[in-house]
Amino acid sequence: MGTRTVGLTKSWNFTALEDLNNSDSIGIISGLNLDYCGTEICDPGHSYGPAVRESYLIHVIREGTGIFRSHGQEFHLHKNQAFLIRPEEESFYEADSEDPWQYMWVGFHGYAAEKLVEKIGFSEESPVVTFESVEGLYSIMMEILEASQLTYSGYLIRLGEFFRFVGRMIELGGKPGDREQLEYSQGVYVKQAMLHIMYNYPEKIKIDELASQIGITRNYLTKSFQKELGVSPQEFLINVRMERAAELLTSTGLPVNEVAAKVGYPDALAFSKKFKEKYKLSPKTYRETKPEISQSSAKGGYDPGLL
Repeated sequence: MGTRTVGLTKSWNFTALEDLNNSDSIGIISGLNLDYCGTEICDPGHSYGPAVRESYLIHVIREGTGIFRSHGQEFHLHKNQAFLIRPEEESFYEADSEDPWQYMWVGFHGYAAEKLVEKIGFSEESPVVTFESVEGLYSIMMEILEASQLTYSGYLIRLGEFFRFVGRMIELGGKPGDREQLEYSQGVYVKQAMLHIMYNYPEKIKIDELASQIGITRNYLTKSFQKELGVSPQEFLINVRMERAAELLTSTGLPVNEVAAKVGYPDALAFSKKFKEKYKLSPKTYRETKPEISQSSAKGGYDPGLL
């Protein structure tokens, strides 16, 4: 039987929540999903990598210095700076041997993730942002780490504080326009399509008909989705259906074939195949495995693969 475990580690120099994506969530609605986060007072020379991540990962330095290497570049970083690691990018970082850094981190994914890191101030040319101060971020991070319970309220608190955390980073490092107003015009067609999909996902949805209904071509809608969200309209539809199915599996006793039908899959076998592609578990196994929290008092007590 598969497992869905969330790691909680608390020690004097290392506190972390890991594998939060294994807890039940409504991430498709928000577009951002918090995967892991934590804080560490690093030992001199402590390093990680070279490694590749599956999520976006931001480290924010509270004290000390260290180096960060990515895309053949080496950055010497210090207090009040942050560095970004994108998914599938190889990177390496190391604390200074005399003045080792103390940092906090957030790992996340979602269709709004790339736009978020741009709003904070990161770019393809520079994975480093400098802030005036990051102490306000630390207090928000501690609120996230305190909300470790695997409950719906705990999930919402973590998500809310995560939004505060990245919103504060935009205030500290983003462009003035990003702090003053939101920009809706460029993604108006995408937002219309998203709303239609989220309200009508149980029905048979043809992307070309959806595009025509909105008043654009399928090709234009697909390009707009890729630009705004990083996924196609069809991929977005599948994600909505799978997350709704996961919710039904854990909150109701409906047979798998009925769950499949309720999320737009008359063929239960096709549904099960798609579900397993997303969650790495069959619908039946997913239902039987409740998310559990694994607590440790030392770094490495949980699977250290992400941190």
